[in-house]
Amino acid sequence: MRARYRHQLTRDDVGSRVSIRRWIEDEERGVRPSDVVGRLVAWDDRDVLTVRTRRAGQVEVDVVDILSSRVVPEHPTFPPE
Repeated sequence: MRARYRHQLTRDDVGSRVSIRRWIEDEERGVRPSDVVGRLVAWDDRDVLTVRTRRAGQVEVDVVDILSSRVVPEHPTFPPE
């Protein structure tokens, strides 16, 4: 079963695992979409989200650059057999 897709995160999602597709400016390729997946650790008053990722550490994402976003559900925990 797939998670229902949400196009907008809310401040209530701080602490959740999220997936964000956003625009970034790349010097070599120009403006292009890029994905960030990690834990949403902060959402400040300037509408800048801070996401902690495994690879890049902390990434700041401005809300105006977000194309789509969703909360990623936790992996299910199965009881031992």
